[in-house]
Amino acid sequence: MNGVALPLEDEHYLSGIDAAVRLTPAFRLGTENLDVTAYRKPIPGGRRHRLEPVRMVLDETMKRYTRQDAAASDAWLGPRLHAALRLSRREAGCRDVWRFLGLWAADYVRWRWAADSDVTETGNSVGVERFVGPDSKHALARLWWMTELFRNGSDYSTAALALTNQDIINNFFRAGAAHHRPTALAFLSVLPHSEDGKRLPDGRSANALSRAINTAASTLLLDSLAVDEPLDAAERRHWEALREDHDVRNFFEELPEGPDDPPVPRESLETMTSLLNELLAEAPIRGRKRD
Repeated sequence: MNGVALPLEDEHYLSGIDAAVRLTPAFRLGTENLDVTAYRKPIPGGRRHRLEPVRMVLDETMKRYTRQDAAASDAWLGPRLHAALRLSRREAGCRDVWRFLGLWAADYVRWRWAADSDVTETGNSVGVERFVGPDSKHALARLWWMTELFRNGSDYSTAALALTNQDIINNFFRAGAAHHRPTALAFLSVLPHSEDGKRLPDGRSANALSRAINTAASTLLLDSLAVDEPLDAAERRHWEALREDHDVRNFFEELPEGPDDPPVPRESLETMTSLLNELLAEAPIRGRKRD
């Protein structure tokens, strides 16, 4: 698949791309490469990240799922991408990094978003935002940050659950409350689940609860209601340093482990679960009959 043109010695390492880069319709369609040499920038901090592990998990994703079922791949890929690409939060907050990754992994971006793209005379042209857009739109940044916000310490299972529902990704993820761990995990715990035997959160309830939280959070101080343990900077650095020892192939059938931060305090999770249950009970949910 056509992607970015890079010097041979640099093609396997993460870089940054300046915002001035412009994507041609032909690139978005996959019919030409894009030379980004003039737009490359160093990553803040100067660390080098190998991209072979990321390439492995992207290829495995496209092998396991059909293009028609691409949305279902988010839950599988998110934790594995996060573990393969061991960024610090500072690095992950740099838009230049995600611009590079969106262009470098253009084949995956087209595969994931072709079904939702604009149809042109020559095929499906994936939206520019999926390659170089903000975290909430970018094909890879949205998965990485969803995993970062919804993991519970080293446990990725809650992040994988959150990624099963596109309404959570498209709505609650964009809210500031999603950055408060007790609220994020309580959000998952109070949602009704599907009746097909799978623990999949209900999308209509997710949208209603997200709106209710946005309204309540304007008058409530979440950190004072439910105190969270700070993330462990030393454990994060240790986890990042182990990236050379992480073989992504060992975690195709089971979840990897994230940074060993303290889990969300039980009391704080109970507090937010109680509060969100009350908000959900009063929230107008489309299709729900009221007594």
